[in-house]
Amino acid sequence: MNSDMLEDILACPTLPSLPSIAMRVIELASNPNVKIPELASTIQNDQGLTAKVLRTVNSSFYGLREKCGTINKALVLLGLSPVKGIVLGFSLVSSVGQRQDGFDYQSYWRRGLLTAVGGKLIVEAAGKKYGDEVFIAGMLQDIGVMAMYRALGDEYLAVMSQTGGDHRKLCKAEISSLEMQHPDIGAMLAERWKLPRSLVVPVKYHERPTAAPQEHLEITQAVGLGNLIHDALTVEDAVEARRKLYDRASQWLGLSSDQVDAVLRRVGQASKELAGLFRVDIGPMSSADAILTRAETRLVHAAPDECLERSQGLELVLVDPTDVDPRTGLMGRKGFDFALRRAWKLMSEDREIAGLTNIVIEASPGADPEYVSQTAVALLKKQFGPMGAAICRLSGWLFAVITIGPTQPALAAAAEEFRLSLNRAPASEYRLAASVGIVTLTPEQALAFGGPESLVRASAEAIQACKSSGGNCVRSHPHRLAA
Repeated sequence: MNSDMLEDILACPTLPSLPSIAMRVIELASNPNVKIPELASTIQNDQGLTAKVLRTVNSSFYGLREKCGTINKALVLLGLSPVKGIVLGFSLVSSVGQRQDGFDYQSYWRRGLLTAVGGKLIVEAAGKKYGDEVFIAGMLQDIGVMAMYRALGDEYLAVMSQTGGDHRKLCKAEISSLEMQHPDIGAMLAERWKLPRSLVVPVKYHERPTAAPQEHLEITQAVGLGNLIHDALTVEDAVEARRKLYDRASQWLGLSSDQVDAVLRRVGQASKELAGLFRVDIGPMSSADAILTRAETRLVHAAPDECLERSQGLELVLVDPTDVDPRTGLMGRKGFDFALRRAWKLMSEDREIAGLTNIVIEASPGADPEYVSQTAVALLKKQFGPMGAAICRLSGWLFAVITIGPTQPALAAAAEEFRLSLNRAPASEYRLAASVGIVTLTPEQALAFGGPESLVRASAEAIQACKSSGGNCVRSHPHRLAA
């Protein structure tokens, strides 16, 4: 990270700041013993804010059965979190504003509101209780963008222009040009505001939610889903965003595609309503039904090659139907090479974690090759299949698993369970074991690697570490390539 530029950004006198009343509300709401009258009194000290909060509370978005005339009643009917979210939302709008100075505020607020509303509604569709925290985190997520713009001005606008308006490419452009990225700056600003970790962490990891610490993983993943909802409702060709949204919503929340579509249909209208209440311009939006219809048409008429290239599931990347191991039904070397390149591309463009796990099966002399292969393949599919992994057989009893999303601890846990299950395989006449080498890379760590082939090299080094330890173990690469 460019430490000099970081100091200049954090010292900028025009950085966004939260009003003292918002800071006090956050402090009080974080106290489990806070009294509702005390919190209500704090908000009511600002008559303008009080009017805005009550107007929002009484909107159809919150669906109260009776009109709410006081902050105290709003806190009783809705609870602390929704009111805290509304206060913080208005405070952010007041701090960031919507000036005429060359910055695309319309896209900024559209992304913030769609993510906030989408993240809240999708977790509530899954029966989760943390929707209001997700709403706040979604509104906050890109505060680092505003901080960098306020401090760097035209220099930062030039970096943004490199993305062609595609926010998904912004972190890569920032790191390349400025040696820093907006999620880190935003998290530092959130810490300066003394926001709780449950909000700081989603700001820091909203571009790569699977890398978030376990304690705050659910909220961060929900913000990530909110971002995919934004993409599904706004990008010109939403097929890929929609596929990824379905996949992640199923994996993280257990939602069906029909349930996700129902959320999409609510998000657009709800975001327009809140934009009017917050008095920010998010621009015109097509109806969700029209967007979903266009996406369905694209899915039906897309050429097979295009569907393959756009697929987010690495298990679907086989490029040559003849490249299938006849004994196991797994992809061979061609499929492995393609999946590895695809994983590297997704890591670079979508800010995901790429993983390569190499497995060498070891068996005592006289082992039946057919039994060994069948047992290993069944266990590999059981442990890594739910991750959407591409499982390949490279040669003999050498297998490779390519993943996008799962973290190093998740892969290590799956690999260890695979190894132990293999050790316990019911074959009394011989012993089965496995040496497993794992490498995972975030986009930032990948800067020190030369390309997809470096993943193979790193995984091979991890396998060698297994061999040096006596075999039948799991080792992860430390991200330091050998000379």
